[in-house]
Amino acid sequence: MSARRHQSDEVPKVIKLKIIMDKTRDRVIFAESDHEFIDTLFSFLTLPLGTILRLLDKDMVQLGSISRVYASVYSIDPKFMHTSHCKSMLLMPRNTSETHCGKLKLNVDHSENAGKLFCCSNYQCRKLVSFLQNMRCCGCGNLMVRSTRLFEEEEKGSCGEESAVEVFLKGGAASFMITDDFQVMPASTASYVELFEKLEVSHRNEIEAVTMEVGIKEVLQLLKFSLLSTTPLTNMVLSSKENWVRDTSKFKDGPTAKSDKKGIPQNINSMSMKLIVSKSKKKVLYAEAGVELVDLLFSFLAFPLGAVVKLLGCNSKLDCIDNLYKGADDLSSRNYFKSEECKNRLLSPKLYPHFGYNSHILQLEEETPKCRLDRENLALPLLQQSDKAARNVAVILDPKSPTGETVNGEGYLRGPATFMIMDNLLVSPFSPTSSIALLKQLKVPTSDVEERNVIVGKDEALNLLKASLISKTVLNDVFNRREPSPEIMLKV
Repeated sequence: MSARRHQSDEVPKVIKLKIIMDKTRDRVIFAESDHEFIDTLFSFLTLPLGTILRLLDKDMVQLGSISRVYASVYSIDPKFMHTSHCKSMLLMPRNTSETHCGKLKLNVDHSENAGKLFCCSNYQCRKLVSFLQNMRCCGCGNLMVRSTRLFEEEEKGSCGEESAVEVFLKGGAASFMITDDFQVMPASTASYVELFEKLEVSHRNEIEAVTMEVGIKEVLQLLKFSLLSTTPLTNMVLSSKENWVRDTSKFKDGPTAKSDKKGIPQNINSMSMKLIVSKSKKKVLYAEAGVELVDLLFSFLAFPLGAVVKLLGCNSKLDCIDNLYKGADDLSSRNYFKSEECKNRLLSPKLYPHFGYNSHILQLEEETPKCRLDRENLALPLLQQSDKAARNVAVILDPKSPTGETVNGEGYLRGPATFMIMDNLLVSPFSPTSSIALLKQLKVPTSDVEERNVIVGKDEALNLLKASLISKTVLNDVFNRREPSPEIMLKV
């Protein structure tokens, strides 16, 4: 009996998905699912970009130029960072909804330290905690190695309540439709009739209903295809190997994006950058920039995907992700979500504590969890802290601070330093030798080179963010177009 139980425990978790296929055109029309699968898709919006790139790196997938930013962080000498922890923060950023995602039946990001805090073994420092292991305690200098799981105490009806299978959406018998391009909607006759008309599906088409078991492997495929394709369900079902990857270096005409201006302070100082341009080719070759600008690029890796879509006005040009975001936005909080707070976790996900910094030009909001100490002096998060527990409040240390500060300070890099930024956002320390070698490689004589100074404010920062996701020629797309491409440029 015990042997049988052990074998059953090892059976991979799957979700059964009903899929309507158009066999005439060899494509998925839509899929039908309950809340479990939709919760998994919606969890994509909580993932930081750095986490997504880490997950996609197994398949050597390049996403725009943000993959080059990730590679730059991986390769940069730690001496340019404020602390030794800064690289791991960017390469493996924490998710503010990681404890919620841990309850998903299929969770793509099951990192070892998800949902953990690390405490100092010194009783005098019991109120100091870190989300990174082996960080030095600023109180006594000991390593913070004692870990505890995060247990969230929340009001009834909020995320993570008693049901382990309900994460963002309510359970029950509600059924949903997911189109091939990730539009999510409640299932209804009117919805599929409208979809059939839109796709010109008639009685002449050979329609087939199939049931597919979706596991972690298939969910990772959907994450990848949703970023690189406009037909992720078809790609997953047919395991298509050709003609599905969109050429992200080419742009189509489209509506001009509008950013979410409400959450961006107006009194933010701008940054400067030097563009090195070929006069004859009228092309940006590379840029020279200081710590502030490179900090901005590196910080994109900590941005949750849902926050990126919101900043870009739901027009990131990652079409399936934009559709997924709109689907979550359109669903009624009262009828489908467990709470308004659950919906906000998807539509307005925040940075993990201390992943932002004071001078950040976009000022994306951080999560501010309060912590208390239990009877064993372990730190546990508490979203609603009572006055009675005030004396047991624990404080999360900032891994970016060499002195272990508990409030936000500077960014990830320490200056002064000058960096070379390539057109595809590959970053390296500036060196005259490297610059000369690059000009020689590009066959550009020094007499053909000129320097242009540009100012990077919040508008340009948003343009850089958007272009990093869909372009491999970011600097030229953002700063060197006579007629700005509507795919890239934003009007704020």
